Amino acid sequence: MIKFFRRIRQRLLSENKFSKYLLYALGEIILVVIGILIALQINNWNQNSSLNQQEIKALKNLKEDFKFNLQALKKASNANNKNIHSCLVILNHTGKRYSKDFKMDSIINDVMSSPSFYPNNGFLNDLINSGNLDILKNDLLRNKLSSWQPTIQTIYNRQEAAGEFDEELIRYIFKNGSWLNIDQVINDGIIDKLKMPESGFDIDNNNLLKSLEFENRVENQAAYYSILKDRYDKCITLNQDIIQLIESELEDK
Repeated sequence: MIKFFRRIRQRLLSENKFSKYLLYALGEIILVVIGILIALQINNWNQNSSLNQQEIKALKNLKEDFKFNLQALKKASNANNKNIHSCLVILNHTGKRYSKDFKMDSIINDVMSSPSFYPNNGFLNDLINSGNLDILKNDLLRNKLSSWQPTIQTIYNRQEAAGEFDEELIRYIFKNGSWLNIDQVINDGIIDKLKMPESGFDIDNNNLLKSLEFENRVENQAAYYSILKDRYDKCITLNQDIIQLIESELEDK
């Protein structure tokens, strides 16, 4: 093709058809420019196609992680709600509300069993640490993802604080109650296999209900679980928003 155009130029020059040569040269330049533009367009299309495929892959991986996170959040939140309920049940039987008919051993373990939430953040962390979060075109989705880590950090902080109060209440039971009596009724598979005997002491954990200190400790647990509930609720809402945005983006691809 190049030889063909060269022969045409040589023939026009040899025939002294300079004006026609200029027109031809101009046309040749235009063809070259058009070719370059087409090549650039193809290159851009290939790049955009590659980025689009990378975005789709990222969205799918994020969706899987956040579906897992949502289930883990709901599980932890449900356990936390159970703890709050058990705290309130016990508080309704302390002091002057004491009743011999109420048996606390079956639910007291809930009062010192803070739930734990451990999310799958691997893929999101990779996107952020590598500076590739911008591969996601949806601004709102990027903003939601950026706020995810600070939001779950509030859960970590409250879980840690609640865990510290769990330990304090556990130590209080060590001094003032019987763990063997609790183990008899909590239906823990691992403990059941040990076939723990009944306590060798004549002690009733229900007597703790007559203690103001015990009431205060349980009230404190209920307050911390309530704060943790608020954190779980906010995180669940954010997680659901993220999944909804991801699914909307995938539908548009």
